[in-house]
Amino acid sequence: MNDIEYILDFAANLGCKMLTVGANLERVNDTMYRICCSYQLNSISIFSLSSLITISAKSESNQTGTRQISVPCVSNHLEKLNRFNQLSRKVCAERPAPKKLAEMLAEAENIKKTPIPLVVLGHLFSMTSLCAIYGGSLLDIVAVDINTVILYFLGEFFDRRNINRIVVNSLCAWAAGSLALLFVRLGLGDNYFIIIVTNSMMMMPGISLMNAIRNILCGNEMNGILEFLKVVLESLAIVLGLILSFYIFRGDVIKWQRI
Repeated sequence: MNDIEYILDFAANLGCKMLTVGANLERVNDTMYRICCSYQLNSISIFSLSSLITISAKSESNQTGTRQISVPCVSNHLEKLNRFNQLSRKVCAERPAPKKLAEMLAEAENIKKTPIPLVVLGHLFSMTSLCAIYGGSLLDIVAVDINTVILYFLGEFFDRRNINRIVVNSLCAWAAGSLALLFVRLGLGDNYFIIIVTNSMMMMPGISLMNAIRNILCGNEMNGILEFLKVVLESLAIVLGLILSFYIFRGDVIKWQRI
């Protein structure tokens, strides 16, 4: 491999990894372009979607190269995204040898995993706070916390299998809605609606929505509209899962609620 191939490999793979951990598409395109420019490449052409990256360029010695890479399912990881951003800035500033770029990318991705109990504790803290803000009782908070733990492990199970987020949201919402109905029926929760609204916040694609809006405002309307439609479908999947849980178990919520 010559230098331009190492550079394009690095730029495409870095862009792909940034997208998979929740980066905005405009930011990814700008990062890949700056990396190519830092190595004096010209005739740079970048075409990217949320599922595909294609990049081509020409070196000063008129060598040309093209890289195309598919982007897997997105799973937000802000710590990794920060590491990738730092790496891109370092590469642009220092211009290390092209052969070292792949090793640097692997090193940036290799971060120590946060202990699962600590992650779960963070989810519990946020969901407990939301439930209290929404006016939930102590029993509602207990029900929300139980659902939160179950939803976390369900999400991890599905993420490891790269299952589509629309399907995941439907299944998780169905599980959360079914458990909420059970908790209210058994007297372990007071308000079904507060429980499900609070837990649905875990599944809402907030980062994806902001990325879609930013794409539209930055002039990348096609990608922005596609991303926005994906967000809408993922949100509707949550509603579908809750409706299915209600009708499958024939939950008379008003009757079961303790007012």
